[in-house]
This record gives sequence, C-alpha cells and structure tokens, in this order.
Amino acid sequence: MNVTMLPGGTLRVPATTTLDNGIKIDGTRDIGRDDPEYLEWLAVAQDEDEQRRRDVAERDSDREILTRWRTRRSA
Repeated sequence: MNVTMLPGGTLRVPATTTLDNGIKIDGTRDIGRDDPEYLEWLAVAQDEDEQRRRDVAERDSDREILTRWRTRRSA
C-alpha cells in the first residue's frame, strides 16, 4: 500500500470501488487536508522521491536474496 504526498499536500490513497454488478476495482483517490481521513493517511504518506528510493532498495535486497538462493544446491 503506497500513500503518496503530492505537491501542495494532497494525498493519493488506495481506494476500492464496487461496481453495480459486484466487481471490485482497486485504484486510488486524492484527498485534501479537509478530508476526515487526512491525518490518518498522512502518518504513512511518502513523497514520490522517498517511494522511488525505497523501491530501488527493495529491488536490490530482493536481487541479493535471489542470488544467494540460486547458488545453493540441494543434497
């Protein structure tokens, strides 16, 4: 779950919409400072640069784990 702090303080938060036929669609919605949920989401919000750095670090960590896993041989 990513909560993105957009320029100007608006937050882009995850949202699920249910269509009339019952199909659920995952997406996002933007909320402003006047939204009752704003402070709740603000606690976990990151700007786009922070998210990018975290994603790169996560990929590097995953790559290291996969490299170690692939070098092991079963008995």
